[in-house]
Amino acid sequence: MGLISGSGSFTRYQVKGKPAENFLEGLADKIGRHAFRNLTEDSTQERSAGWVNAMDMFDNRFSELEFLKEPYVAMSLRVDERKIPATALKQYSLEAEERIKVTENLDFLPKRRRADIKEGVKLRLLKRAIPGSKVYDMIWNYSTGNIIFACTNTKLCDEFQELFLKTFDFHLLSMCPYTLGCGFLEKTGESPDLLDGLSPSNIWEEA
Repeated sequence: MGLISGSGSFTRYQVKGKPAENFLEGLADKIGRHAFRNLTEDSTQERSAGWVNAMDMFDNRFSELEFLKEPYVAMSLRVDERKIPATALKQYSLEAEERIKVTENLDFLPKRRRADIKEGVKLRLLKRAIPGSKVYDMIWNYSTGNIIFACTNTKLCDEFQELFLKTFDFHLLSMCPYTLGCGFLEKTGESPDLLDGLSPSNIWEEA
C-alpha cells in the first residue's frame, strides 16, 4: 500500500542511534546490495523482497540518488510471490500419481513416494506461475530518526525491520502510543513514569 497514492495504514518507527557525518557517502551502494531482484522464469524460488524506487516499482537501480529527498530517504519495499492454488496442486499431483502407477504397474504408492511426487509437481508449477507484486512505501527522516512504513502486518513489519538493519546497520523501535507518550513527556520535561499510573476509563459511563 502506497503513502504517495492515497490514504492508508502505517507503522511508525524510531531509529536507534544516529547516522555518522559521512552517512550519505556510499548510501546508494548499501541500498543497491539489498535492492529487489526479479524472480526468473526458470527459477523455483517462491518469494523475493527488496528495495525499489518509491516512484517506480520497476526501478531497482538507485543510480541517480532518487531515494534522497533531504533530510528524507524515501523508498519502497517490493515483495513478489508465486502462489499455486491448493486445488490445482492437488489435481496435478493426483494425475501424476495415476500416470506413475500405470507406467510402473502399481496399485499403491507409499506416503513418501507421493510426497516426492507432490514436491516435483509443485516445482514444475512454480516455474509457470506469474508472481504477484506488492509495494510498501518507507519514508525515513534521518535527521530526527523518525520512520513511517506503509504496512501494519506483523510478519511484513518484522521483515522490514530485518532488511533495514541489513541495509543501514540500524535497529528500529516500534512507536506504539505508550512510547509516543513517553517521548512527548520527555520533550516537555515531564517524567514518563506518569503514564504508569494511568488506567482505562469507560467514556460511556462518564457521559
